[in-house]
Amino acid sequence: MGEQRLIDKAVIFATEHHAGQTRKGKDTPYIVHPLETMLILRDMGADETLMAAGVLHDTVEDTDATAADLEALFGPEVTRLVTAHSEDKTKTWKERKAHTIEFLKTAERAVQMLVLADKVSNLRDMCRDCEQAGDRFWDRFNAPKEQQAWYYGGIQDSLEDMEFDPDCSAYYWEMVGLYKDLFVKFYLDEERESLYQIGANGEGYTLQRSRLDWQSFVGELPEGAEEIPRLQAESIENVWHDLSLWEDEGGRSGRMS
Repeated sequence: MGEQRLIDKAVIFATEHHAGQTRKGKDTPYIVHPLETMLILRDMGADETLMAAGVLHDTVEDTDATAADLEALFGPEVTRLVTAHSEDKTKTWKERKAHTIEFLKTAERAVQMLVLADKVSNLRDMCRDCEQAGDRFWDRFNAPKEQQAWYYGGIQDSLEDMEFDPDCSAYYWEMVGLYKDLFVKFYLDEERESLYQIGANGEGYTLQRSRLDWQSFVGELPEGAEEIPRLQAESIENVWHDLSLWEDEGGRSGRMS
């Protein structure tokens, strides 16, 4: 079976089995998500087997397809990757997600890549829909926003080694950014030269211009702190960091380094 034929068969199989399914709360055909997952894997340098697993990754979990069906058509390796990614729907939402978080810490690179591609695709979709629907968006899910934040935060932690993988790093950091856009709010206190970030579960951190390391923050935001977009907060942090380096090299007194 050649490379193109394997992927073609996987796309046809997934399209047929996801027929009639849509993304949560809208009319977008569900197959758009597995296809995007496959394309993200391609960009990470995945081989045809992993790409096929990418487009098939929800068939066992969310359609009437079985692992035996996949093995007969696509072989044991594709099937192993798909089933490694699939959740046991007999367990509660919290049990399933906790198992996934723990399993990913020691999972093989191919499975971690598959999950990373899946979560980036999901988070992209979630960010777009949340911007349009506002707080009503979270009514679409089986768990509230705070639990979703716990889950995606756990995935982020379990995949932290992907930060150093040259093929996957860009998508890992995209996942981190999308997570923050959904679950973290940023505030700037210009008078005190301080940034704050407050997570969906109430966890808080502050960054002061004078010390440039994030510290735990508990309590009320100071009066005058204004909410700002994530990218603005990151830009301010970068400027403060660059200014600190310049000052350390003698810029404040006009010396040349």
